[in-house]
Amino acid sequence: MTAPLERTGSARRAVPALSAVLALLLLTAGVAILGKPPATPAPVGLPSPLAASRSAASQPSPTRSGSSSTTPSGPSPVASPSVRAPTPDTAFTTPAPPAANAAWRSLRWEKVEATDPLTLVRSVLRWRRGFFAVGWDGTHTPVWTSPDGVHWDPLPFNTAATFWPGSLIVGVAETTDGLVALTMLGVGNGCGGELQCETFQPGLHVWTSPDGRTWQPRSASDGNFTGLISRPPLLAAGRSGLVMVSVTPPARVAFSSDGIRWTYLPSGALPTDIEPVGLAWTSQGFALVGRQESSIDPGPAVAMFSSDGTAWSAPSRMDAGAAATLASTAPEWGVNTLLAAHGGLIARGGYYSTPGEAIWWHSADGRHWHDLPGWPPLGPTTCTGEGCGSQPNGTLLADGSRMVAFRGGTGAAAWTSSDGIAWRRLAVSGDAPRPEATGDGAPNPQVLLPDGVLVSDGRTTWLGVADA
Repeated sequence: MTAPLERTGSARRAVPALSAVLALLLLTAGVAILGKPPATPAPVGLPSPLAASRSAASQPSPTRSGSSSTTPSGPSPVASPSVRAPTPDTAFTTPAPPAANAAWRSLRWEKVEATDPLTLVRSVLRWRRGFFAVGWDGTHTPVWTSPDGVHWDPLPFNTAATFWPGSLIVGVAETTDGLVALTMLGVGNGCGGELQCETFQPGLHVWTSPDGRTWQPRSASDGNFTGLISRPPLLAAGRSGLVMVSVTPPARVAFSSDGIRWTYLPSGALPTDIEPVGLAWTSQGFALVGRQESSIDPGPAVAMFSSDGTAWSAPSRMDAGAAATLASTAPEWGVNTLLAAHGGLIARGGYYSTPGEAIWWHSADGRHWHDLPGWPPLGPTTCTGEGCGSQPNGTLLADGSRMVAFRGGTGAAAWTSSDGIAWRRLAVSGDAPRPEATGDGAPNPQVLLPDGVLVSDGRTTWLGVADA
């Protein structure tokens, strides 16, 4: 379920939801410029990669294995009372992914063993030379690369070609020359949650790579821009280049055509009262959604647009539609997530007041927005009790190319769309995840992969394998 929005300090903010992160790591997080490097630039790495094979991806199995080197011929061994954590420096395999523009036909659910490194993956970027996956193990953001989306090799951190010690990857995007990655130094706060729960030191660094395996730090020319950033910014890549937007008011914007040389827009390029929460590329330009704060109350959800990432339109209000029921005359709704597919965008938000009814908006171009009553294709929840019926019955993920809506439990179902309006229902089979893993805004991993969907309820992880 989507959590209600709440006040933090002098402004009301959205309760963090996992689906927004990847927002951090979705590949639509922020890009920034390298500030002063850490005092010890020599990387400290992970051990050498350990090869780990599993049974062929084309062979359905009720449980994926990340540690077996052969297919067992006898009964499965009795599980150890203590579950070994997955090893982030281990290779793994996944089913062959459908083509980026292929229409999915079905989703087959299977459990993933707790020791499988796949359980650590939090985002995957498909680019012209293959795939780039970023994970989270509670301390580090491990990386795997794959030329085919089947065989995944970990990126070693024990060479001079990788990131500085303590660096956490908070954004990745493709450029005309390769990849750009953003890193920040995490200090931890003992929250024990996902990456969005991490506390970061101020400062942001940018790296470039021609192949996803070797990385080079890039220098900065505006320390005031990068040095004050203490929350991962937003990042989007389009035909004109890369755009990075800081998320703490007053928001700042940086633009780059190659990830190496950056143009910093002057303070005030975005209104100083805008708190950005989502940034995406559309066929016409860059779309930005956020909350417009004030000294008294937070304003409503707003949207802005730029054809090139440098000149931005004035904020336009995203109305809550005819079903809006306000607790007062003040705007009582906000936005917290932006999801993009090839032909359209969906922004998600909700009311500040309890029970926090969810609101979805749709745009085909990033300029014009309208609300989506009833959260299609999921519809409302059917449970009983306070707040039930005021949330979508499942969750929604996107990767810039497609959207996938799904739910688990006895009524497991799934749909896919390239624009957020026209949905194709998928055949669903296998061991469907529990509803706790597929609720909108569930506090555990929900990741759209090139070959399906990865979800967890905090104890068990499921992979929904897509067939096109």
